[in-house]
Amino acid sequence: MKKLLLQIIFLIAFCAFGFSQKSEMSNAFKNKEFEKVIELGKQVLESEPNDFDGLLGIGKAYNFLNKFENANTYLEKAINCAKQDWQFAWANIELMESNFAIGKIEQAKKYYKKSLEYKGTKNSTKKLRGLALLFGFDKVYENWEIMETENIIFHFQNSNSIPNKEKYIAERQKAFSNINAFFQSELPKKIDFFVWKSNEEAIKVLNKSLGFTEPKYCISYNRDNQTKGHEITHSISFWLDKANKRNRLINEGIGVYFDQTNMNRLEKAKKETQNQKIDIKDFWNNGNNYSEQILYPVAGAFVEYLILLDKKKFLELCKNQSYENAELIYGAELKKIISEFNKQLNK
Repeated sequence: MKKLLLQIIFLIAFCAFGFSQKSEMSNAFKNKEFEKVIELGKQVLESEPNDFDGLLGIGKAYNFLNKFENANTYLEKAINCAKQDWQFAWANIELMESNFAIGKIEQAKKYYKKSLEYKGTKNSTKKLRGLALLFGFDKVYENWEIMETENIIFHFQNSNSIPNKEKYIAERQKAFSNINAFFQSELPKKIDFFVWKSNEEAIKVLNKSLGFTEPKYCISYNRDNQTKGHEITHSISFWLDKANKRNRLINEGIGVYFDQTNMNRLEKAKKETQNQKIDIKDFWNNGNNYSEQILYPVAGAFVEYLILLDKKKFLELCKNQSYENAELIYGAELKKIISEFNKQLNK
């Protein structure tokens, strides 16, 4: 009797431990502490190797961290441990994401089709719809024309909106080569370059205005008259270091500087900021307070200034674009850099 009682106590303690770990995982997810999610999930798996929640949690966390190969290892096991519809749905959706992100497009499509067979949760259904639209899997893309180059897969909604499609494609492939000659990034897949016939059409489907890029997936959504390099640059610069930290001033400045227009960026910035006293430090720390019309030209001119000053330091800044990291990279020189640029811009 005593032995049986001890076994029951141990079982209760074991279940309580597992529940506690999963509760901590959930809180870590809410706080975007993905490394902690992985650590806690692995603790769960030490005692229960086939625990679905632990496997899925780790896989999802790796997807958030852009470590898609690592995610696959756990998600493939999770799908074999799934028993309920919502579990099959989530595992297939996460596998669709991780496979697409590393260029296994056909495999990702298989997981997408499989996920449609199950009744998922409200959140999983929302994510599935969003990724299907983003990846080009949704039926809205059925009649789109696809053309491919060495580094880019072009998706055209209406090829008649572009008079010379071959020239359009060649210019953007050349832009990719020119831009990556600077960054030397290793992208996990070709860039999927979606070209909509109008911004209005895109808003109806995506509820978002063009153009924009999701660099972790190497996807760009474009109007047919956008610059050759801006959106392509966002994917290339992102994959200089997949653990990067973005900042609006520097990130958009990179896009403007490498847009392949070769404009006089400082003069453009001066024109757009007439009668305004600009402090680049405030743009850096409070970029969301400024409109695209003002921030983009200022950012492009500032990025040009930094690149001409020291390319090596600028590439380090690209990996973590925060002002605090700039202070570490440039040291006491940063205040002088900002002061000199402000003077040039405010003349």
